Amino acid sequence: DRGQTWSGPIDIDQPVAHRKERGSIQGSLDLTETNAVAMGNTVMTMTRPVYGAGMWQSWSHDSGATWDAAARTSFPGYACSMTRTSSGAIVLAHRFPGYSVNISRDGGRNWDAGTIIDWQPWGQGALIEVEPDVLLVTYMNTDLGDWHNLVKTDISPLLSQRFRIT
Repeated sequence: DRGQTWSGPIDIDQPVAHRKERGSIQGSLDLTETNAVAMGNTVMTMTRPVYGAGMWQSWSHDSGATWDAAARTSFPGYACSMTRTSSGAIVLAHRFPGYSVNISRDGGRNWDAGTIIDWQPWGQGALIEVEPDVLLVTYMNTDLGDWHNLVKTDISPLLSQRFRIT
């Protein structure tokens, strides 16, 4: 009816969370914390899944005016940060497994298997190219013990690493 009425929310992937049964989280659209890179008029985004296992990826080919449907990537990840290097590599740093980095050398169409660079259970990092194909990533450092117990407040100083893409 041309957008006059709408259905209720539809679960798109039967989300789960720690100590929750699959499907018990109703109405989840499973998208949060989007990062983007621009390649001319093309914009590619990677979005953190709230409860799903894989990252979500979307494309716009008209500078963000319209978007295609979000699709799953070939790897998991949460709390990501992303940049595009001067050589054109797209680098995505994220939580799970550990703190990992995935690289695409073809504009985000294909991704490597990923490299774990730390075993921190958190992310929320920032990623920047500091010289050609050399990146600095900073990310949250915690000593949570049982990291599912989110009320503990023993937060340690920020972590950072410098690495080269070869």
